[in-house]
Amino acid sequence: MTPSPKLMHKMATEALIGQLITSPLISYFLYPAFMWFGMYSLDAPLPDMQELLLTFISGHMFNDIGFYWTHRLFHCKALYKTFHKQHHEFTGTIGFAAEYANPVEVIVSNQIPTVGGILFFGAHPICLWIWIGLRLQQTYEAHSGYCFDGHILDKLWLSHSDSAAHHDHHHTSNQGNFGGLYTDWLFGTMDHYQKIGGKDGYIKLKKGTGNNKKAA
Repeated sequence: MTPSPKLMHKMATEALIGQLITSPLISYFLYPAFMWFGMYSLDAPLPDMQELLLTFISGHMFNDIGFYWTHRLFHCKALYKTFHKQHHEFTGTIGFAAEYANPVEVIVSNQIPTVGGILFFGAHPICLWIWIGLRLQQTYEAHSGYCFDGHILDKLWLSHSDSAAHHDHHHTSNQGNFGGLYTDWLFGTMDHYQKIGGKDGYIKLKKGTGNNKKAA
């Protein structure tokens, strides 16, 4: 479903406020917390490969679990209309819609899970920058509406076709698929997705409805 001009204008306005006002303020006030938890100084020696690996593992695990449960919580009837419904105004997703959400949801479900695994275990600033870059790329692709299944980018692990189809299904059907594939499988919230054949079935379904300009 193509978003209306009114929705696009609203999204652009809120995105500008978030990027130019809210995010800088949050970053400013979070910096002392990063230092308190042991973040290295900017002129510290670069981390070795082992430290990079451990940092990104902790970042992934914290983000995957934190995002899944907070996202699932926002789908509860008592919270959905107030906090999460805004994000689901986009039933056909585009990359910009990744950050279109209520400010409470942005902090609780997006920002804290994203930086928590880096913040709470202390890390070199370059690890934080790389990690945020990776997370933004993944979430923008997951909301893009495009699934590069079988593409050279996918084969080289430079794309996330599985998560793109998985999250697009969440927006179009609003049934399950609250996080990564393994968290939804582990906690039993991908039954509807599996019934239609998972990624392959969903791609076929989307193509069958005339959306063959987009693979997912």
